Amino acid sequence: MTSDGLDLKISAGALVLPGGLTLDDLFHARSAVVGLDESFRVPIGAPVTKPLTALADAVGRPIPRGVLLAAEALAALPEKPKRRTGLVLGLPSLFSETEYVEHMLVHRHDVAAMERLHWFLGDHPLHLLQKRFGLTGPAARVDSACATGNDALIQAGIWLQQGLVDDVWVVAASAMLNPVAVALFDHLKALTERRDLEASCPFDARRRGFVMGEGAAALCLSRRPEARALGYLRGWGQSMSDTGFVDLPDDLRVVEGACRAALGGRDRVAYVSAHGTATQANDLMETRLHHRLFGKAAPSIPLSSIKSMIGHCLGAAALIEAWVCLAALHRQTAPPTINLRHPDPACDLDVVPNQARPIAGALALSNAFAFGGHNVSVLLERGEPWLD
Repeated sequence: MTSDGLDLKISAGALVLPGGLTLDDLFHARSAVVGLDESFRVPIGAPVTKPLTALADAVGRPIPRGVLLAAEALAALPEKPKRRTGLVLGLPSLFSETEYVEHMLVHRHDVAAMERLHWFLGDHPLHLLQKRFGLTGPAARVDSACATGNDALIQAGIWLQQGLVDDVWVVAASAMLNPVAVALFDHLKALTERRDLEASCPFDARRRGFVMGEGAAALCLSRRPEARALGYLRGWGQSMSDTGFVDLPDDLRVVEGACRAALGGRDRVAYVSAHGTATQANDLMETRLHHRLFGKAAPSIPLSSIKSMIGHCLGAAALIEAWVCLAALHRQTAPPTINLRHPDPACDLDVVPNQARPIAGALALSNAFAFGGHNVSVLLERGEPWLD
């Protein structure tokens, strides 16, 4: 799919990162990974540590932490909503949040008590955020695991292409760093069991799984001629693997589809944001994919993973990475893959080890390969100069 010549402008963005990190920190190799207490099945993670602004509920019902993170990111946007601004909310299931699990265990036979879980269910979080920020256009919620952020961005792009609205706010959030959700991912053998703070080490021979993080990102998209253009959404590709895992031929079509939108897009890509989870299978697959997509040029096109610094923020990861891609293009600097002490010989790419490095070009490709086989890539282009 492509943007069919329409300028899908990205006019503003905001991040809520774990550990109080800022966008600038990601270009200075700073890490949010810390030790977790004994209630967790794994020893390390990357939590959001800043206090979150409370949202009011008239009858005292709890607001999910994931919704609070989304609200925090939306509140940080420097823009006000226009008339009929749309909202796309990327938000994974809230059923693993602590308040939901505890309430269900105590009141599982009391149907009336389910009312207390109002904001955890269905599209109620979407309605809450619409009302809080005065967004009166169409709204949709997206949940496609680790690809959620990219899918939310694409949904906004489709609305703009169709002329349904002129402006869309996109937000993705994930707050699954709690003992219940961690236990679920640990059962899948996806999380590292290493205790050291360098365990989030994509493309390193010592990698043993990902470190879970949490966070949020919000972006403003517009088709208005007068709108500021800090960057552009130029194209995307999507696939679903029937194996339930990442399927390489499908993935190649995904990234080729994203690049096809821009004339000579593949040859003009200056940076690739890897899914880069630090699992054995993912990093090897991405290496093969990079080689197949770029051919002989593959070793010269930098590819890095900011998950090495903030962990895997699951449903928020892709949208965070999209905004970081635009920052990388603006700065003409690729953020690093930190903790790379023993490069895996099988991952024979320029993964920008341990410190940021200059790049040259206007296009970036951002990959997201989700649990369950849902794979999404987006192509982003640098816009006008901006201060971050």
